[in-house]
Order: sequence, then C-alpha cells, then structure tokens
Amino acid sequence: MGGLRGDKTKPRKLQPLFVKDADGNPIDWKLQQRIEISEELPPLGSDGQGGLALYTHIKRRKLYQLIKEEASKIGQEAVPYSFRHRYAKASNASGFPIANIAQAMGHTPEVHLQNYSRFTLDKTTDLYAEANKQIA
Repeated sequence: MGGLRGDKTKPRKLQPLFVKDADGNPIDWKLQQRIEISEELPPLGSDGQGGLALYTHIKRRKLYQLIKEEASKIGQEAVPYSFRHRYAKASNASGFPIANIAQAMGHTPEVHLQNYSRFTLDKTTDLYAEANKQIA
C-alpha cells in the first residue's frame, strides 16, 4: 500500500502478463487454472505477511539461486522483487496507462511513479504529432 503502515492493499484481480522464453514464445503459467484445481501454493503466512512468506519461499529455490548467479555474471542483481519490476516494466512497455498498471499492482499512480518511473515511456511527442495529424 505504498509504504503506509497499517494500510492494506485492497483485493484485486490478478492480471497476467506473459513473459517470453529464450525463443520468443509466450509462457502462460495458467495460474488461475492451477488455483482452481487446488494446486498447492507456497505458504502465505499470516494475514498481511504474504510478501514476506513468498520471499522466503522463492529465495530457497534452486532455480532462483541459479538466476541470481547468472545475473551476477552479467553485473546485474536478481532479487525477489525482480519479478514485480519485470511486471511493471513490461506493462509500461506494452503502453498500458499508468493508472491501470498501478491498479493491477495494488498501489496508487503516485506510488507507481515514485517506484517505477524509470520504466515509463515518454510518448509526449507522438501524442502531439497524432493530435496535429487529426487537426490538419
């Protein structure tokens, strides 16, 4: 909830955004279907502690350790929040309005811009050019 202590993020629909494999093919993990068939989820701990519980779960996985090692080799750092950063970056790259990305991520547009403005596309020139094309 943007760092406001005591506030809780409102429940929201999870919006999938596919990633691509090394060959450029989209990957759909079918999370909704997996939940519907009661596939076991990582433990989410007590109310309001889901993020910490997922962090603990992820950092113990061998695949995550391999990702961290590969990132380190190219001068990058992989952290559990890297998944969230990728979601924000891909959402911005897809041209989604900031208000919608913020809603999908469970925070306000202001919090989104404070944390993810580096991913925001500057479409100012394109928007004005399109407006002028429609007027002319």
